[in-house]
Amino acid sequence: MRIISEKKLDDLWKRYPRTKNELMLWISIVRAAAWTSPADIKGALGHRVDFVRTNNGNTVTVIDVANNKLRLITAVHYLDRYPVKGRVYILRALNHSDYDKGDWKDEL
Repeated sequence: MRIISEKKLDDLWKRYPRTKNELMLWISIVRAAAWTSPADIKGALGHRVDFVRTNNGNTVTVIDVANNKLRLITAVHYLDRYPVKGRVYILRALNHSDYDKGDWKDEL
């Protein structure tokens, strides 16, 4: 899978330096993945992933990183014929308290 945009991750670990190792681990897992469905993501990340409906009806993939300190809100685009070329778009990268406010659900 390809990650779009890793710049958001770079900004995130600059703000929260203690999370860099776990974010780097997440990047390596995603780059090695060939997901074709939400079940594949759940199989790879287990309880650290949830599928959340936004206020406009879209479903996003929310990934817990750094032991529940950060949440990556992503949109995953699967490519059935070429799963390794699928894309994980990072829509938001939030700390736990900002995520809990829920404002992001109105924006996406």
